[in-house]
Parts: sequence; structure tokens; C-alpha cells
Amino acid sequence: MIRQDEQPQENKNTNPPPELPPLNLQSHSFSSLPDVIVENILARISKCNYPNLSLVSKRFLSLLSSPELYTTRSRIGTTEPCIYICMERFKDLGLKWYTLWTKHAHVETLTVDDAQEDNLPCNEYSLVPLPESNSLVPFMDRTNVVVGSDIYLFGVTSSEQPSSSVRILDCRSHMWRDGPSMLVARRCPYAVFLDEKIYVFDGCGEDDTWMEVLDMKTKTWSPLLRHRVAVLEEGWLNTVGLQGKIYLITKINYCAYDPKQGTWEVVEVHDNLGYLGKWCVSVIEDVMYSYSYYSDNLVWYDSKCKKWIDVKLSNFELLYKGRMVNILNHGGKLLVMWLYKFEEYDGIEVWKIRCAKIVVEKRHGNEVWGEIEWPVTEVKLPELSERFNSLVISI
Repeated sequence: MIRQDEQPQENKNTNPPPELPPLNLQSHSFSSLPDVIVENILARISKCNYPNLSLVSKRFLSLLSSPELYTTRSRIGTTEPCIYICMERFKDLGLKWYTLWTKHAHVETLTVDDAQEDNLPCNEYSLVPLPESNSLVPFMDRTNVVVGSDIYLFGVTSSEQPSSSVRILDCRSHMWRDGPSMLVARRCPYAVFLDEKIYVFDGCGEDDTWMEVLDMKTKTWSPLLRHRVAVLEEGWLNTVGLQGKIYLITKINYCAYDPKQGTWEVVEVHDNLGYLGKWCVSVIEDVMYSYSYYSDNLVWYDSKCKKWIDVKLSNFELLYKGRMVNILNHGGKLLVMWLYKFEEYDGIEVWKIRCAKIVVEKRHGNEVWGEIEWPVTEVKLPELSERFNSLVISI
């Protein structure tokens, strides 16, 4: 408190404060920090920024492609789901792999019922091409499985002949390498990853080992079944690993293989299974989801009632374009992808992929509801293509 007989002293020093010496930016830059510290910082940054960061310097490029960086991301819990897409080129039926670099967009819910399809909130992204393998990578996504940060491809060949070769794409460095060869030469076999093992079946002669398994710990193959299973004579639509079993969906039935018992069983016989999207099944929290051409809607499988049920989803009709659908588990959400043809302003036809994330949840009764996250993603393809498959890898 100031006494009445005292007056506050004025600051007689009217000169501006002395200027601080210029900051030595070099001493505070990344170039002066050890690799382990820079790596720890980069591991906390979203991967959508990595393409631009890799252009900063050769050191950044080296650190961003090092296995140690992704080990750190896994250890501190900053891994992100990344989308990999394989396109079949229209001009020569060749195959090309890409990765889709996504950004963290503002998420909102579409509430306007009369929204027009051409005015959907969308983000435009581009595909980043990956190095090509020295062998022809099979197109069918049934031959591809994700194990950690690797994509395994089976029956890789440069011709139409069966092959026992295995190719592996390291999604951290985007480099290809050879895997342990299968016991039997196969062409477009089916593959499922379950409980640290890869099960491969079909794609070979009747007298060969119809099914074999790769132990990921020992990196060795072992034969399982010598002959094709009789209940699987009809055309297959989907394969998936779920709750310790391998499920195969054909046009008329729904079968399960128990690796521990080595037995097959017919779980369901149904006349509408043929309407499910081919190679279009994803699992979230032990629930299978697919796309039904019968109802033009997403469906989920009720294991108690043993039937497929429509997902309660509004505004889904605004998204659907094209005839080919992929469904993936993208960090616990359904990622639905469509391939469709689009005519630009100059009349030139191009192909696009539309991607939408859908949050699904079980509600009262026996219902599963879905909510679309906006904006959706649209990707213009670099060349004409009529088929694609896609995978999600957390790195």
C-alpha cells in the first residue's frame, strides 16, 4: 500500500531495453541433435507429414525410412493406419502398388437429408507409387496378408504358371524381399493370417498338398491337408480369420476350419450369400461386415442367428458410386472404398476411388448402427484401371 505522504517514483529510465544478441539458430537446429533424439521427435509426428519432411535433408530422408523409427512409433503408441492400394493397369493388365497419404481432416456428420451427390464434402488426395517388384505380384487380394508392417504375397510369378515363391513388401522402407518358399507351387491361392501363422490353401493340383501353414516364429512351412475339402466345391467369395478359426464363404454355404482340431464344419447354408461383395469382408471387434448387392447396403453377420443383417446407416446412398467395393478395418472404423468412372470438364474419362470412414456400434436390441465421417476422400487414379484391391497397415 502507498502512504499518502509518499509519491510513487517514476521510472526515469526512458531508454529502450538493450537488444539481445542474435540467436544462434544453428546451435538450436536439428542438425546439432543426436539421431536418437531427432528420431524420437519424428516418431511423434503424423505420417501424413513424412513426404514433405523427407525433402528437408538427406538425414531426414534416412531417419524417416529407418526401421528404428517405426520401432519407436510402436513403442510410444503413435502408429497410424496407412492404406496401400494395388491397381490393375487397363492398358497392359500390369500391376502397380501405391500408398495413400491421408491427412487429419476436420470430422463432421452430414445432417442435411437432401444433400446432392455432386456436392459431397470431399478431400482430394493423390497416390504415391511404390517400387515395383521384380516378379509379377498377384492381383487377387485373397493372396495377400498383412503381418505387422509387412505385406505377404503368395504364388508370385511372371507367368500364368503356378509358383511356390513368396514376396514381402516392407511398408516401412517400401522395399521388396523374398520370403520362405511354399512346399507346393500355387497360382492365386487363398491366404489367412491367424494366431501368428499364415494358412495358405488351394491354387494347386488335386494330388498336391491342398493346405499348408507358415509358422512366423520359425519361418518354416508344414503341410496340413492333402486333398480339397468336399464342402468347398462351390465358388468362394471371402476368407477371414476370426475367434481362432478360418471362415470361408462360398456362394451357398459358410464354412469354418478349426486349426487346433484340424476339422471343417458347415456353419450356415444360405441362398443369398452370392450377393455379398466378392473379397469384401472385414472384422471389427469380432463382428464380420460386408457389402450386399442384394440390399445395396452394408451388412453385418449375427453369429447367434447365423444370418447377415443390414447396418442401420443414413445417407449411405449418397456415397455409393461404381460397382467394385472394398471394405477394410481402419483403426476400428469401417473404411469403404468404391472404384468409379468420372468425366472431367473436357470430356475425358478418368477413374477415381472414393473412400469413406464409417463408425459402427451396437445399440439396443439386435441392431448395428453406422455413422459416416465427413469429409470423405476422393483419389484420382494416375492411369485407367478397372480393378483394385487395398490393405490397411498400422505403422
